[in-house]
Amino acid sequence: MRTWLMFDLAAKLVWQGGEDVYQGGKKDVATLYEYWLFFKLLTLFQETFQLSPTDVEQLIEPTDDGLNLRLKQGKHYPIKGINNAGGRKLAIRFSYNRSFSGHKDYPDAGSWTMTMRPDYTLSFWPAGITEQEAEAQELIVHIHFDAKYKVDGLNEYVATLDEAVLMQEKNEQRKGLYKNADLLKMHAYKDAIRRTGGAYILYPGSEALTRQGFHEIIPGLGAFPVRPSKINDGTGALKAFILAVIDHFINRTSQREKLAYHTFDIFKEKPKADHALKDALPEAYGTNRDLLPDDSFVLIGYYKSAAQLAWIEQNHLYNFRTGNGPGALVLSKETVSARYLLLHTKGQQHSGQLWKIVGKGPRLFSKQDLLAKNYPDPSQDHYLVLQLAPVQDLELIHLQWNFKQLRHYVRGRAAAFPFTASLAELMRVVKQDV
Repeated sequence: MRTWLMFDLAAKLVWQGGEDVYQGGKKDVATLYEYWLFFKLLTLFQETFQLSPTDVEQLIEPTDDGLNLRLKQGKHYPIKGINNAGGRKLAIRFSYNRSFSGHKDYPDAGSWTMTMRPDYTLSFWPAGITEQEAEAQELIVHIHFDAKYKVDGLNEYVATLDEAVLMQEKNEQRKGLYKNADLLKMHAYKDAIRRTGGAYILYPGSEALTRQGFHEIIPGLGAFPVRPSKINDGTGALKAFILAVIDHFINRTSQREKLAYHTFDIFKEKPKADHALKDALPEAYGTNRDLLPDDSFVLIGYYKSAAQLAWIEQNHLYNFRTGNGPGALVLSKETVSARYLLLHTKGQQHSGQLWKIVGKGPRLFSKQDLLAKNYPDPSQDHYLVLQLAPVQDLELIHLQWNFKQLRHYVRGRAAAFPFTASLAELMRVVKQDV
């Protein structure tokens, strides 16, 4: 009875996708392998994630003359799910033949070049937000897989190519032989489809290969052997990879997580017309590697007398008032991380007194500490003191700045109060006739 029921059910099953494999008496094994891989991946992901039963059940739909298997090459079929292991709940989407539309402007989802359609895509983003929000905020990651029925010489794909090999490959390309075509397609997915964390070939071979773009499991490229076999079909290595990717997503301090945030932070707005800065500046290398004009800050401080300036120049120290009173230094991110100090005094229209801030940040000095260093007439009980050094960068020596043109400068009595500006802002008010 059970055998008859199985036979009867199979007899009622219509599979339009099967026409791609068997139409006209042909046996398209490559297409059949692509379909077979879908079910292998579906089984693997059902074991790993909580996939939506409704989405899985809708693979089979009733028709007037029986049942239809909806799977068809070129038709998008998505299955949603959840991963709730570890300290982070992730939304999952397993897609077959998802098209990523081309010519999309940032931050839209899709490809910024041409439309691309990987065979299978596994997408991850934080549960609780929509997929659209995750795309816009760089919180989603796509991993693509392409079925390749036959891949020869896998190791040749990643061998270091010298000039002779490149010339040979060029000649072979003219003849229509593309040894690197499959792996280059993975590079195309990785580069063109936004928020792609990896792209991998699935093929019925024996050699697994993974290459990491940096230090972590993704971003990466590679290939996994998955083959029909009763003993070892290769999905064990693929499952281990997926579990490692999940473990990576649970890690909130991963380098990829930081890169995703900085990508969002940098590109969330288009640069304004006046954003460009083409003045000569110290090169960002060595100890200056983090010298980004927009993110490097300058404190603008006041000195009240020639005696105070002489003390600053002799001791390489500068003091700010503390507390809540007028003129006290506000310990914001910009002030604490400032790398330069520009000094000015009463009656000046521009100043060239630029110092480099050194040491580990502001230190607390008492009035007695300053008197011990012969500071002229300290009036406060405590001060925040910065350690200074002369600026050595040739690009900044001998410049004068019209500091009163800075947006945070306040005229009147408040002109003596400290404030900050970015290095980019400061360079835009350089006195041109120096």
